Amino acid sequence: MQPKPLNRDAFELFQAHFDQLLNPSHELVQLARKIEWGRFETAFAEGYSADMGAPAKATRLMVGLHYLKYTFNESDESVVARWVENPYWQYFCGYTHMQHRCPIHPTSMTRWRKRVGADRLEEMLQETIALGRREGHVSKADLERVNVDTTVQEKNITYPTDSKLLHRAIQKLVVAAQSRGIKLRQSYLRVGKIAAIQVSRYAHARQYKRMRRSLRKLRTYVGRLIRDIRRKVTVPDADLATLLERGDRVRQQQPQDSHKLYSLHEPEVQCISKGKAHKRYEFGQKVAIATTNRGNWIVGAKLLPDNPYDGHTLTETFTAIQAVTGVTVTDAYVDKGYRGHGCSQAVNVHVAGQRSGGSRAERRRRRRRSAIEPKIGHLKSDHRMDRCFLAGLAGDAINAVLAAAGSNLRKLLRRLAAAQIPWLDVFAAQLLVLRLAARTARMMLQPTPAALFSRPRLRRCA
Repeated sequence: MQPKPLNRDAFELFQAHFDQLLNPSHELVQLARKIEWGRFETAFAEGYSADMGAPAKATRLMVGLHYLKYTFNESDESVVARWVENPYWQYFCGYTHMQHRCPIHPTSMTRWRKRVGADRLEEMLQETIALGRREGHVSKADLERVNVDTTVQEKNITYPTDSKLLHRAIQKLVVAAQSRGIKLRQSYLRVGKIAAIQVSRYAHARQYKRMRRSLRKLRTYVGRLIRDIRRKVTVPDADLATLLERGDRVRQQQPQDSHKLYSLHEPEVQCISKGKAHKRYEFGQKVAIATTNRGNWIVGAKLLPDNPYDGHTLTETFTAIQAVTGVTVTDAYVDKGYRGHGCSQAVNVHVAGQRSGGSRAERRRRRRRSAIEPKIGHLKSDHRMDRCFLAGLAGDAINAVLAAAGSNLRKLLRRLAAAQIPWLDVFAAQLLVLRLAARTARMMLQPTPAALFSRPRLRRCA
């Protein structure tokens, strides 16, 4: 059913109100008052049934928890635990009195994300940009010029080797057979584990002939299990049929094959090489990140499945940016990986390294393209984009969008916190005056064109 509103005043007659306890100048208190929470009620209403099931949790509570999770780099479990301890977080989520237990279980956040979906969750990223515009931190001209780059959002899987995949296939097949009451001829759990250990030992000792022999043993064990299950179950259910197909695919694939299976529970994972010296291969999905050229506000986070060429993704990236900001992009600054992009939209794409003229401001904007690189690093280190723990391609898209929203929200929190320092505005004004004075002095000290070619005469001392 539709979410029910928060019952803020029930059983709170003898407790102090948050307005009497909290600092009204705190950045979270100010931000909670500036966000338009009502837009989420309207945007997410289609994800709920009108009359079926129990009433859902309050939308503001769920949106606020996800904002806090990706702003402060917390997991579902830790954000719920910290929410109980932090009254500012409770006020941010719409409560007016201190709560001593969280009204949801951490698994409710997973179900809520699946219910809403990545497309509707872009509303949370849109609100951060809209709030920045309302507060004057970002302008329409800033949103027209963007930096675009791609990165790899790694999946939460172990490093895929043939021996690991084959041994894991044996374990999953045995568990699936036992749960369905299928009596196997042999489980191969003990000998399969020994063979997997021998593969890693022989590879470390550079005894590749013995290593390949142990790999053949593992492939034989997987094949025997698959055939044994298929003989005893003529019509397997959907989950078992999927597991048998993936196990057979792991058994048959070779090291030099393309479109390999790198995980049994995440079959969409791609092997992507970005040319990094410290990490040659990354296993996950490619994500396009777009930031404003001035200010580094994230205005787009688009999942790019199946590892496409960067230059072929600009059109859909611009469409995603315009859906978030509502402003048409006029200039995009990209790296050399976008050469030959063939973008169909009327956008001036500036590729790094191309020799072209322009004004001084335009050259400065080209140099600002590299500012997106540390921004991607902060997304990974501070906003949970280094490793995606959410399932499937939908989880990859949701994690990228919410990480971008959390990054913008942290920027807003810093702006609000800085506004509370009284001497900072005076210092900024004094710094601006000093810069203007220095610029005027440099212009006055510049030599005239005639003086550039004249040599000063030296007077001899008597």
